[in-house]
Amino acid sequence: MNLITKHDTSARRIAAVGMYDGVHLGHRFLIDYLGVEARSRGLVPAVVTFSRHPLTLVRPLQAPALLNTLEERVTMIGEAGARDVILLSFNDSLRHMSAEEFLRELKGKFGIEALVLGFNNRFGHDRMESMDQYRAVGEKVGVEVIPAPEYRGEASPVSSSIIRRYLSEGRPEDATRALGRPYALRGRVINGKRLGRTLGFPTANLSMPDYQALIPKTGVYAAYVTTPDGVRRKAVVNVGYRPTVDSPEASADYRHAGTSASGTGSALSIEAHILDFVGYIYDEEIKVEFMKYIRPERRFADTTKLSAQVKDDIATARKGLS
Repeated sequence: MNLITKHDTSARRIAAVGMYDGVHLGHRFLIDYLGVEARSRGLVPAVVTFSRHPLTLVRPLQAPALLNTLEERVTMIGEAGARDVILLSFNDSLRHMSAEEFLRELKGKFGIEALVLGFNNRFGHDRMESMDQYRAVGEKVGVEVIPAPEYRGEASPVSSSIIRRYLSEGRPEDATRALGRPYALRGRVINGKRLGRTLGFPTANLSMPDYQALIPKTGVYAAYVTTPDGVRRKAVVNVGYRPTVDSPEASADYRHAGTSASGTGSALSIEAHILDFVGYIYDEEIKVEFMKYIRPERRFADTTKLSAQVKDDIATARKGLS
């Protein structure tokens, strides 16, 4: 896969355009279709995407949390079958382009001769409504506009916004089906207050991502954690804000990270108790995959009751991940 960030007309290309947040099953279906059309025309399949979500510029307060990092997104687009990924900076100039101007840009700067357009995809500030309009503009510019069929496979309908809703409602299984893989967050393990270790359930506190990442609904999850040695291990993960035991030492289920969730303005911790694992992983990166929602976070009268609940959570996670 080639990442293209500046003018490049070294190949004759066919492209699809979009944010591709999450690179879910619908996105992969479209990239598959792009590949079919590319082979039939002798063109290179390319995906045109953006370095940031357009809404961060157009309507910042409505910009969604993201399902993956830019690096992850580019990598997954390539793995899905795009030979070239053309990364554009979404700025005021691009924002105010008409559909015709945008197509001219794609053709003149990136050698794009055809464009596969998803059934509900639109571009250009003039926001044309029909495929016939886009085709007419394409003919004028010299870019063939090809309509793509709607994805009707597993977990359909699928969209990034639907997946965000699943995760915000504590439905990671539904998100997994729509993504084609578990939803995951990556972060560095940081020090916490070590309440979990005191209770006999040491936890790895995940630093919050640097980007505007979507944090799933608060509560306790059965999860997998990939440790720095590359091993995928069963875990119980708590995502929480509030103290859950009535003592000044304990400020969250298991332990409190004291980090901030981007945009929340409140302290949030993501803590993983990795089952049957002993090792020093502070300052190392781990990946947390959210598999099943076990229960909401809640306050306990003392650490004895919290400890008993943690044991139940572990048993539930073992059963759910078996």
